[in-house]
This record gives sequence, structure tokens and C-alpha cells, in this order.
Amino acid sequence: MKRRHSISWLTGALLAVASAAAAQTQANGRIAYTTCDYNPAVGTVCDIWTMNPDGSGQVNLTNTPDINETQPAWSADGARLAYMRDEPTGQMLVVMNADGSGAADVTATPSLQGGPAWSPDGTRIAVARQVPGTTISEQSDIIVITLATGAEADITVSQNGLDFDEREPAWSPDGTKIAFAAVRFEQGVDPITGAPVTYAQWEIVVANPDGSGQQIVSAGDPGTVRATRLEQDAAPAWSPDSQVLVFMSQNVDPCCDPWQIWRVARDGTGAALLSDNPLFNDMGPQFSPDGTLIVFSSDRDGGSDLYTIPASTAAAAAAQAMGAPDMLAAAAPTRLTTTGNANDPAWAREATAPPPPSFTLTVALSFGTHAGGLVASLPAGIFCGTDCTETFRRATTVLLAAVPKPGSRFTGWSGACTGRTLYCVVAVDQARSVKAAFSRR
Repeated sequence: MKRRHSISWLTGALLAVASAAAAQTQANGRIAYTTCDYNPAVGTVCDIWTMNPDGSGQVNLTNTPDINETQPAWSADGARLAYMRDEPTGQMLVVMNADGSGAADVTATPSLQGGPAWSPDGTRIAVARQVPGTTISEQSDIIVITLATGAEADITVSQNGLDFDEREPAWSPDGTKIAFAAVRFEQGVDPITGAPVTYAQWEIVVANPDGSGQQIVSAGDPGTVRATRLEQDAAPAWSPDSQVLVFMSQNVDPCCDPWQIWRVARDGTGAALLSDNPLFNDMGPQFSPDGTLIVFSSDRDGGSDLYTIPASTAAAAAAQAMGAPDMLAAAAPTRLTTTGNANDPAWAREATAPPPPSFTLTVALSFGTHAGGLVASLPAGIFCGTDCTETFRRATTVLLAAVPKPGSRFTGWSGACTGRTLYCVVAVDQARSVKAAFSRR
């Protein structure tokens, strides 16, 4: 683009891109989850379902009565789902389109242990895998699989020279961190003697995507009840801005209180309880794409169903400031399913259609001796002779107008336009070129 046309076009394009990006970030798409039913021939079998954010429009995507499929995870653009399929020797990682079509195995050997998490650019998936040489129940590491090549990188092997257990990865939306549940050492207090004790306990850990820079973030701020209590933490999930994690946690000293939902800043500060429900299990929290809600599964109404709660509320924050320990949310949950068999929620952005392809329209001028003229377009973009090329979206209809200079006349079009009228119409359904000829009167 040249001259004043380039400024207006570029400004409009930048505004359009910014608007589209904001809409994609904030649009709440469908919720994926699993439902499990009993099949007398094979036992309990789970399928992958999706539904609208209000619980309507429930669709079974896998619909396999004799195969167990669980743990759905959305790609960042909401266009694909990864999930785990049970095999006799472990679990197979599978990727399919958002409508359930195109399912394809990602790994050649079903030795995985679940918890798929997409990289923000959709090129890699983090997942837990059985450590070679151990049984499935003994130990797992976090590996990252490159989808294009199948290459696998173990990012948690032998941290600090010790063989820990790591599972349930979650990739931050900004791409800078991976959170996971892991067995790590935690300092606690002996409930009888009051003496300091070191425990090996499941924690939420945040690390760089290559596994370096690991930090425990679920231990609790010094002086809080959480910091002195032995807990088991699991199922981390990131907020859309990558600044907050939610996870599920249960007190195991004494064992075992129901699972509850907590949130914590990515640096491990400000741990706060979101679902204070000591009688029931609240599990598997996930943020909505706009960051305002958290979806989770709970047995509070019998069976297991999906619910949402606000990610935070001003009233609950005020209660915490007045002395409610570790407490943040007090809003009643909204129930989304009523079947009593829903688990593993995952919330997608609204999938956006790719922008339509664009094509170039080029205008050339032909002058006789001492003749002159120009061609302008509607929509604006071409002003030839100074700006003779423009890119338009496919199927745009462009009006070209020939304007002879004084003492000249227009003698006709060639190429994508024909005839001698001063106006011509071009359908830009592919790259097009037009020539306008002028001669002296």
C-alpha cells in the first residue's frame, strides 16, 4: 500500500485483528466432559461428551459402548480435543476434531497415564507416561509429544537425582510454564509432638516447559492453616491470563477429608479455598475461557455432576479480609448436568472459523502518445497510477472506474474486464489482473 490509502487500510486491519483476538479470548465455547455407564459385558465404560455452557446441547462425540475414553482436553483454538483411550497395557493418546470426527492415535505404544495438555500453539501435547522399567502404578513422568513428528521429550526425569512421581500436566495459556501434580517433600508439624516433620506428599508444581525451574506453589503462605497441614493436591488448571492456578486438594492428616477446590497465584502466594463444602467432593476444576467462572465435578447432589462457581466474588474477598482463614468464594454453585455420571470437565474457547482467503487484484495502464488517465476502485485500495495492486477477500466484488485526463479518452479494458464503458466489475475469486487503455483525443 502507498500514500494515504495505506494508513487507513492498516489502521482498519489492526483494529479488526485486535477485535478478533479479544473476542476469541473472551468467548466461552463448549464444555467437554466424560460420562460413565455400566456395560455388563465389559464393566464401566466412559465416553467423551460436549455441551453448551448452560448444560444444553449435550452430544456424545465418541459413543463407543465397549471402549473407555476419558480426560478430554481442548486445543487453545477450540478446534480439537485430545483424550485418553484405555488399552490393556495403559492409555493411548487420541486427537479428534471438535465435532468428534477425524480421531487419530498420537502415540504408537499405549503406555501413558493420562492428563493431556496442549501447548498454546497446538503443536505439542504434554502427558504423563509410565517410567520405563516400572509398572503402571509405580511411577510416571511428564513427557511432551511433538504432534508433527511424534518426538517425545521427558521433562521431569530424575529431578534432583531422585525418582519422583509427576502427573496431570497443565500448560499455561502464555506458553511459559507447565504445572503438574507431583510427589515432593513438604515440611509439616507432627500433630502429637509439634516437632517439624518432612513428608513426601502430592503438591502442585510449576516449571518451565523444559522441566527446569520447578517451584512448589500449593504449600500455602507461611502462618496459614494450609502451610501447617498435610494435604494431597491434584488436577491443576490455569486462568486465561496465566496468573492463577486452580486445583483440588484434600486434607490427609488424618485421612481423608473430601476434595475441595483451591486457587493460588502462579508464584505460590495467596492460596485460598473456593469450595468450602466439608461433606462432598469437588473435583477437576477448570476456568471458563473468559476467566469469570470455574467448572468442576461434584457429588453434592448424589452421583457426580458438573457445576460452576464464580472464579472470585467481591463479597467473599471482603469476608476473607475480615478474618475468614484461607477462604475466598461463598457463592452457591450452578448445576449444569443432572445425570449423576459426569466428570473430567474441560472448557473451550468458541472455535473461530479461519479468515477467508484473500486474492490480489492488479491494474495496469496503457497510454497512447500524450495520453493519460487513472483507475480507482470501490472498495477503496486501488488508485492507479500510484497504487495499482490491492488484496481483497475472496469473492469481493470490486468496481473499477477509468478516469481519462483532460485531452485523453478511455479506449477499453482487457484481462478480467472487457468493453469500453468507463466502469467495470471484477469478482475477486482468484488473483485477477486488468489493463485500462487510454489514447489522445
